[in-house]
Amino acid sequence: MTIQFPATSETFATNEVRMLSLHGVTISVHGLRRRHPDADRLLEERGLPSLHITHNGVTASMRGMVAALKRPVLSLRALGWILRTNRGRTTDLLTSVALLPRAFDILADLERLQPDVVHMYWGHYPTIVGWLVQRRLPQAVTSMSIVAYDLVREYAGAVDVATGADVVRTHAIVNRPHVARFTGLPPERIEVIYNGVDVDWVQGICAKHAKVPRRIVTTGRLIEQKGMDDVLEAFAAVFERWPEATLVVVGDGPDRERLVSMSAALGLRDAVTFLGHVAHERVVEEMSKAEVFVLMSRYAGERLPNVVKEAMASRCVCITSPTPGIEELVDDSVTGFVTPSADPATLSALVDRVFAGSVDAASMAERASAHVARHFDLARTAPTYERLWRAAARRAAHSA
Repeated sequence: MTIQFPATSETFATNEVRMLSLHGVTISVHGLRRRHPDADRLLEERGLPSLHITHNGVTASMRGMVAALKRPVLSLRALGWILRTNRGRTTDLLTSVALLPRAFDILADLERLQPDVVHMYWGHYPTIVGWLVQRRLPQAVTSMSIVAYDLVREYAGAVDVATGADVVRTHAIVNRPHVARFTGLPPERIEVIYNGVDVDWVQGICAKHAKVPRRIVTTGRLIEQKGMDDVLEAFAAVFERWPEATLVVVGDGPDRERLVSMSAALGLRDAVTFLGHVAHERVVEEMSKAEVFVLMSRYAGERLPNVVKEAMASRCVCITSPTPGIEELVDDSVTGFVTPSADPATLSALVDRVFAGSVDAASMAERASAHVARHFDLARTAPTYERLWRAAARRAAHSA
């Protein structure tokens, strides 16, 4: 259960679905939003061309309204739950009511499919479906993630669903106290499963490319919170000393025009390349050719970004801002560098050290790659879901 699948920026979700499928788990995905216009291309790129996926739309909402009308008691209870949990939160209230027909449409599909497990990939609006499932399909294991965006939003309805869920998961150790405070669950009930990266796939791409001297890459949505202006300002200082240096910016967003203009104003027009949105494989190719990867995000919901993991697996020297939990991924000055956000001077000084050879970049990159392979390899992390789901099913069978 998710918002939209596939989504442009959520390769971690498609990666986990693909890996679970390879382990023999039969998966169907149900989205609360309309189908992404590039869904076929994204699914083909990410190795999921034949996955069963349903989306929202006029027809789906109409089906859901009919399904809701056939169950007036459940419909009224669901509406009452939404009103109660979203009191004083107008946006969440209106959005939840608008999504309720789609939730009933998904419920009807699940009643037909009779799944063993219903997993809510996000702990906000997908929990509307979870609430219905816990009442109509009590034999199914219910599982939910409460992760980055959820910790910023704290969708109130998630608390009731988490209380009744068989598995509650987050994606960083640092999140566990926050999830416990929000949901009221004891910390030991909250499982940590890292969002993994396909290390073999990344390293297979890296084997085809040589590092380009003085090449820096940064990736992310081009919005103010991602700190791309800090990267450009830092690169301007680097470029003064290393005129052969180049910067590749991967990603797109509303700030692109402003950032391109800023790059030109800094005299970097020929040294900075804005690639826009590209296929996931191209992102990793750019990392495999870069000596340094930079992420200067200021976004509060940024937790253990997968792009940093992929860059570490690509044997880049990674320089990242101190987003929550980053110490679980980057050991400062050992497997990369953690530098203050909104501090271009410190960032440029670190890049200068790498380029000048005062950092043993090869050893640092090797340690980083080994750390990701040991703790964040998708082949290790994704099967943890299946293990937890099977254990929950056994507990339910034992107590029946």
